[in-house]
Amino acid sequence: MIVKKLKRTSFKKFKSTMIGGLVDYILAEHDDTGKDKLAYAGSRNFLTTTIAAQKREMISLAEESIQSKMPVTHWILSWQENEQPTREQVDEAVSLFLRGMGLAEHQTLYALHKNTGNYHMHIVVNRTHPYTQKVVQPHRGFDIEAAHKIVAEIEHRQGWASQMNARYRVNEQGHVVKNIQRREQVKPKPKAEDFESATGEKSAQRIAQERGHAVIQNATCWEELHAGLDAVGLRFSRKDSGAVIFVGDTAVKASSMDRNFSMSRLCKRLGEYKPGYYSQRTFKKPAPEPVSHVCREEWQEYQKDRQRLAEEQYYARVKLEEEREALERRQKERREAATVRLAQHGLSVLNIARHFLKEQEREEKAALRDRQSQAEKPEWLPRFKHWLGKRSPHLGNLWRFRRRIAPGVEVRKREFPRVGTLASPYAAYREMVKKRFPEKMDESRLDAAIALYMRCAGYTPQEVANEVFRHASARPNGQNCDERIEYGRRVVWYAFGTAGDIDIANVQPTEEDIQRFNREAEDMECDRIHYETRERLARPAFRLR
Repeated sequence: MIVKKLKRTSFKKFKSTMIGGLVDYILAEHDDTGKDKLAYAGSRNFLTTTIAAQKREMISLAEESIQSKMPVTHWILSWQENEQPTREQVDEAVSLFLRGMGLAEHQTLYALHKNTGNYHMHIVVNRTHPYTQKVVQPHRGFDIEAAHKIVAEIEHRQGWASQMNARYRVNEQGHVVKNIQRREQVKPKPKAEDFESATGEKSAQRIAQERGHAVIQNATCWEELHAGLDAVGLRFSRKDSGAVIFVGDTAVKASSMDRNFSMSRLCKRLGEYKPGYYSQRTFKKPAPEPVSHVCREEWQEYQKDRQRLAEEQYYARVKLEEEREALERRQKERREAATVRLAQHGLSVLNIARHFLKEQEREEKAALRDRQSQAEKPEWLPRFKHWLGKRSPHLGNLWRFRRRIAPGVEVRKREFPRVGTLASPYAAYREMVKKRFPEKMDESRLDAAIALYMRCAGYTPQEVANEVFRHASARPNGQNCDERIEYGRRVVWYAFGTAGDIDIANVQPTEEDIQRFNREAEDMECDRIHYETRERLARPAFRLR
């Protein structure tokens, strides 16, 4: 499970506009493309019951907090592809989240969305207390760290899978503790990661971290620090009271790489700051580097398209500027000629001519702007993932799951031969999966694992879908036919989609492995049939009179 806090970056709009737009977005039935988005929604601690009234109530209370520019906080909880939460689990997750944040009595709106490959929930909570009208700062501002602890508790209680590099876990005693197996890694800030996701190119922040982190950390004096950074094509410089690292002409805050790299801490470790001398190559912009080994060839093509479109846009701007300069030059020549010709007729005639020339020039400039706006503009290159998705949905999904794919792992569509003849494959594989994974597991995760094993055993997507539809456990409050079909569709989409391809590629099951777990499933089925037969025979027979 992933948790993310969305920060407000602009304060130009009013509170009412921002809060109203946010509530309308999370509670909208459909997304921008018309696809069904809203799966479930709920609210807490409101006096009113309708959505419109609750929105007005939240805005009214938020506007009471004069000292806070934005007291409403927006969080997102996201499940993995093979996980499908129930409404009861969503309500429980919200309760755990609010309790952990100390906001259990605050106004809250939440909505579960299904329009992406992952179920994800938006939580909008008003930090203004409804009775005291004080704005609460959860955990004194360290709320993101607290959110990761809450996520670990939700995963443990509901049986979800934790992230590969999760910060916290729940130990055998049921306490949330730091994950000591977590590999500490320096990674860019969210804004830099958004740039990388959009372009497929390493951000300046990542380049600075990869090349300069070890150099700065191991330096024993300022001369060694400058020499080490110069060797890897970076520059260190003081800026006001802080420090920046230049990647070409792009400045990166040193403290964004590591908190220990702030100017004050470096001066404590290395002494008074001394400027360094750098070679000319550190002032040149480095060549673009791919951020991932996944889809590297496609990224190179994308870079060529970016370069081509950048040149087209540059020449288009130059052409527009040349047209504007040519018009201004003609207008200037016309004004000078008119001044020379009409000067002998007196100042009044000259002023009249200047007035009409000014009006004519204004009309000509407006006409030029209209022609330029109506002219065909160079196309705009979409984000890298959208560019990939248009070429091939499979490539788009590979890029989406790129962090799961280790270098050297080949992800491809694999066809498996049919293995074994089970009378009830779903029941047999269910028992086998539960035996192999004895830890607590949500039913949707269990069904996804069963579908993946059935795929490896040679079952078709339709056969898997039929088995899931017939035998999968019903949700606590039941499901209508459409919801059950949607549930089975997502289970099959995971097992036979790119996410399933990646999990299979990481495990690389051999024919012997597949034969082994199929024999285990057959033994489970034989034991189940034998047990059911024995129970049926042991049941006392009676006759109605």
